[in-house]
Amino acid sequence: MIILFLFGMSIWWFSLQFMQKQKVPVEIMIDKKIVNVLISNGIIQDDISSQYIMDRNTKTTRWSEFYKTIKLNSGRTMQFLEKKFRRIARSIGIGLNKVNNRDGSITYKFYSPSKNYYNITFIRSKNLN
Repeated sequence: MIILFLFGMSIWWFSLQFMQKQKVPVEIMIDKKIVNVLISNGIIQDDISSQYIMDRNTKTTRWSEFYKTIKLNSGRTMQFLEKKFRRIARSIGIGLNKVNNRDGSITYKFYSPSKNYYNITFIRSKNLN
């Protein structure tokens, strides 16, 4: 009986280790959810004026920071997207900060106390000129 118990505990421990290795990084999870929100709200690849990823690391951890700049047509509103972004941040347990930039653009930053995960900036088409 003890051997079966120990065998069962070892299988459980190894499966737990395997599942932790398969864990999706927070920034990838955020990116997938944001892309789904953008697509479902009619924002297409042509609306993205720039995007890049910066790899960051400290002595104990490594992560990626995503950056996107999206041009919006004048008819689109940010209120609905902001609600969706807040829902994403809440579901993952991270912070969301909205910044009104001097040029009239709006940046949403998804972050934890020690990491910046995702920055998405929306600019109006008229600001591109």
